[in-house]
Amino acid sequence: MGIKLITDSACDLSKEYLKTQEVELIPIYISLDGNDFKDGIDITPEEIYQGMRDGKVYKTAQITIKDFEKIFEKYAQAGDEILYLSFSSGLSGTCNAAQIAANAVKEKYPNAKIQIIDTKAAVNGLGLIVKKAVDGKNNGMSFEDLIKSVESDAAKIEHIFTVEDLNYLYRGGRLSKGAAVVGNMLNIQPILRVDEDGKLEQLDKVRGRKKLFGKILKLMEDKADDLGRQTIGISHGDDQESAEKLVEMIKERFGSKDFIISMMGAAIGAHTGPGTLCVFFFNTKK
Repeated sequence: MGIKLITDSACDLSKEYLKTQEVELIPIYISLDGNDFKDGIDITPEEIYQGMRDGKVYKTAQITIKDFEKIFEKYAQAGDEILYLSFSSGLSGTCNAAQIAANAVKEKYPNAKIQIIDTKAAVNGLGLIVKKAVDGKNNGMSFEDLIKSVESDAAKIEHIFTVEDLNYLYRGGRLSKGAAVVGNMLNIQPILRVDEDGKLEQLDKVRGRKKLFGKILKLMEDKADDLGRQTIGISHGDDQESAEKLVEMIKERFGSKDFIISMMGAAIGAHTGPGTLCVFFFNTKK
């Protein structure tokens, strides 16, 4: 018996870290030509990005209610207190499926403690929230206090990101075809965020990556005054070079020392494409 942390493959923390910390990772489904693959198990991010460069079009599907029921029931039978940190409900129906499954399991096990938290986050934004939950659990935080802590962190997490090719946002229904064509022709780089409802919001747009990085740093400065003491999350769509460049600029500007850097998982990368670059941190000015 104990607290069991669960998240999904929209979280970009490494499998090694999650396994070491005993965090259960549930894969989201990736579809290609009528075939379904489990994110990170049957298909890798590297395969996704290369496939997209080759013209393949991937789709994603939420984790099923049955998948959730199977996992929740396993830990309910063991008497564990279950805390699932979900991918944003503003971008997927995964959180809703988890809640339906939790209610079904509670009917079979009335004493089961199952808490579903919609983090309104994704990739390393979700990763930073999960990491802080792991730290809280390891420090002996109670189930109830852990829930409060995660909810507080979820309310403060910031996502600032850009995409290299606007066609991928068009394919995902996030941008009109005309805007994608014109934007690519003019080398326009959009700057987006995930808003308080967990949905995509465009903040600004610039021409060229040099201006882009400067604008991202300014947005970070506007939203947090302790970036030198925070762990900063970076996720990239198979673009390690740009990720490392952004890290060096953040170090120079804010004195930050602690980073989590990873390739963006297939579940999100399938919608944003190669060259996507994201930075995550906690807003201390809300």
